[in-house]
Amino acid sequence: MLDYRPRIEVDSVTANQLSTGKVMLQRWAVAVTVVAAVLLALGFNSRLTAIRQMRQDEARLKQAVATEETRQAGLKSYLDYIRSESYVEHWARVDARMAKTGEVAVIPVAPTAGQLGSNSPAPAKVPATILDEWWALFFGEPSTP
Repeated sequence: MLDYRPRIEVDSVTANQLSTGKVMLQRWAVAVTVVAAVLLALGFNSRLTAIRQMRQDEARLKQAVATEETRQAGLKSYLDYIRSESYVEHWARVDARMAKTGEVAVIPVAPTAGQLGSNSPAPAKVPATILDEWWALFFGEPSTP
């Protein structure tokens, strides 16, 4: 008669090894899956951080564009004013101190210290604008802080 016992022992050892191999394979599969999931989570997190930074940059740039568009509109209106006749007349009368034909330009001259009876003449200070000249003529030198 044939003895099947050693064969059963071999089969049971093989079955144990197979079950142990399956367990090890499952453990490796789980470990690889966990590592892959962690790597994917890290990559996803870095992309979310980059997206958040880009959105902040976008908001900052939109604000800068709005500011510059407002500035551009102001400059365009100033350019239109400079190209107008009213600016040319204002410049001619105020800055260049010109007068139209038939008009007499009045330029106030503030008295200097020599004209007031002082022995040593002091150099006259030239006012910056016409308003300063008229102010100095009527009220004296403007007080400087």
